[in-house]
Amino acid sequence: MSSFPRADDYIPVFGRDFVPTGPNDFIFNHDIEDSLSDIEIPLLDKISPSKNFHNTRPLSYSNRKYSFSTKYEKFHVTPHHRAGYNKIYNFRRSRSFFFELVDLISDTNQIELKIYTNDYHMSSIPIQHTSTCRLPNIKFQISKQLTHFFSTQKVIPRRLQSKYFGLIRKKLLERFNFIKSRAQKDDHTNHMTKTFFNFSYKKYRFYFGIYLPCNHVCTNDRFNTAAQVCTTPVPFTMSKHRSACILHHKKLVLYIIPKDENSPYNNDCRHPKDFHADLLHRRWKSKRIYNHFSQRLGISFDSKYHAYGLHNVVKKGSDCIYGKVYFNFKHRHSTSLRTEKRQHARFESLRRRVFNSSNLPPNANRDSQFLAAKRKSFLFDAKQHICKRLKHLRYKKKFITPLQSYYNFSLPFPDQDIGIIPVQPVKDIHVPTEESIVSTDSILDKVPSHLIPLIPVEPFYVGGLLNQPSPGKIRGKKLQPLVVGSDAWLAHMEEVYKEHEVTKRRNEQLLAYSIKWETDPDRADYREGLLDNVMTYTNAFHDYEIKKLEIASRPQPLPVPKNIKKKGKQKKKNQQADKASTSTSTPDIMTDKEILEDLEYYVHFYEDHPYRTRSLYEIHEPELMVMDANLTKRCADINGNLDSHYGFHITKKVCIALDRIGSDTSSINDTK
Repeated sequence: MSSFPRADDYIPVFGRDFVPTGPNDFIFNHDIEDSLSDIEIPLLDKISPSKNFHNTRPLSYSNRKYSFSTKYEKFHVTPHHRAGYNKIYNFRRSRSFFFELVDLISDTNQIELKIYTNDYHMSSIPIQHTSTCRLPNIKFQISKQLTHFFSTQKVIPRRLQSKYFGLIRKKLLERFNFIKSRAQKDDHTNHMTKTFFNFSYKKYRFYFGIYLPCNHVCTNDRFNTAAQVCTTPVPFTMSKHRSACILHHKKLVLYIIPKDENSPYNNDCRHPKDFHADLLHRRWKSKRIYNHFSQRLGISFDSKYHAYGLHNVVKKGSDCIYGKVYFNFKHRHSTSLRTEKRQHARFESLRRRVFNSSNLPPNANRDSQFLAAKRKSFLFDAKQHICKRLKHLRYKKKFITPLQSYYNFSLPFPDQDIGIIPVQPVKDIHVPTEESIVSTDSILDKVPSHLIPLIPVEPFYVGGLLNQPSPGKIRGKKLQPLVVGSDAWLAHMEEVYKEHEVTKRRNEQLLAYSIKWETDPDRADYREGLLDNVMTYTNAFHDYEIKKLEIASRPQPLPVPKNIKKKGKQKKKNQQADKASTSTSTPDIMTDKEILEDLEYYVHFYEDHPYRTRSLYEIHEPELMVMDANLTKRCADINGNLDSHYGFHITKKVCIALDRIGSDTSSINDTK
């Protein structure tokens, strides 16, 4: 919504729009009778002659005068929707005034200019005006209609009317030029130009505009089928003189511009959807995190793209390819106290609206609030993590492993099997023996046998393994690579071998985890790490409780009586013994209290490790937290519990061991 111009800030400048006052122009500060108030006094078109008035008319000026009138014409509509352009029809909060302008005389009758308004308190009595021209110009017509408006309204005081007169007239002239330029265009676009502008004085709001009739054929009464032309003012105009009021907006002719077959994104004439899918794939693959900030709400959060695993489409039937993850919510209020209060009020209003839409009680728990906020993709807590599905990009079929050959864009996990990975030995690049390797190149004679399989294609340059020069630097400074078999080259290869050994041990560890948990290596690594965190916390808590029981089970030490009557020699011996014990370096022995404090510290330190691990994976790799499919579990299509509304239940399958059947029957017989 465009802002309302404040007339208090307007200062009239005598420029091109300034016209010296004449005998027929309206003058606001004229002599009036003292018996009438400033509001009730009617504005007369004829004024008393002023002594300071100078006649600047040419000698050829004609004394013949033409008269015309201005009056109010009421309009009223009862639409169901008053948003946007249709706010001019709402009469409860604001008043609309549309000025009719005449640029062509169709007959010899007197011109009657009408001001169309939805204010029924305005008087319909016309006011006569005179002009030296049979058809006054647009500026003169607007001036006389504004004179009529200011003489009948009771909101703006008379002492300020001269200040607002020039502002409103100037904006009406500009609006007339805008409307004329838009309506005369011959293009096939659906761009709109408003026929009005906003004006406010204190708490009062006005809509001033140029009158354009709707001109659509309609019937005002259902009993009277005679066709009539709608004269309701329109809020906008379009090219080729297209316009419509709120009642006939559905009759407006709109042009549909067909999309070009050639995509502007690529020279290969690809479909825009394929281009968009590849763009999402690149953004997901780059793992870029986007930062967002709202000045209006005073909040910030991060987002990134997430690709759903093939388990979702094959086992669960979810065909969405990508999702958008929202996380790292923070409050970032303004430094201004006034702005901070507004930001806090807006955010609290938004949160109440989200919770009320889910019918949450005021004392709802945290989980219910998180669930309601997830439905609306609303962040309000730093611990939140919302993954919203991108529903405009989907797989073609469900419960089938998607193939890359069926799609014209890149898939995140093409041609992969989502079943349980069979246990297969990892290819071990073991240290070759002299029997398996026979060097045919004399250059490799100086290279150890365990480094030959790891020799890369690219050459090495001076510097560490992680400090290799860039290609531009190599070309600019014309650097020479290291000679194969030299000491520096062998040092590089030893670093490569150490890194290879670390990777090898890691792969062996992941293979052991996948065999243990019977799943893929990534999920197995997550579960093993979570198990290690839980067991570490359990051991720390166990040691702490054992130490507490040990201290509690000890007998209390007996108090040692103090010997007050000590001899001087005994005191000296004790002091010497103390000095000797302090001079010799003996290890510090921790008391039970210190040991208990250390154990309690480790308990609190490891207590949050499982939660931190789950939160970290929930943010960065949520697909690893999905449980594997249970092949022995019944599917939803044969689950009778879903038909509880109709009362149809299928008896659940119960697996009972054979050895237990005999024991149960024997126990029953024994009891009998």
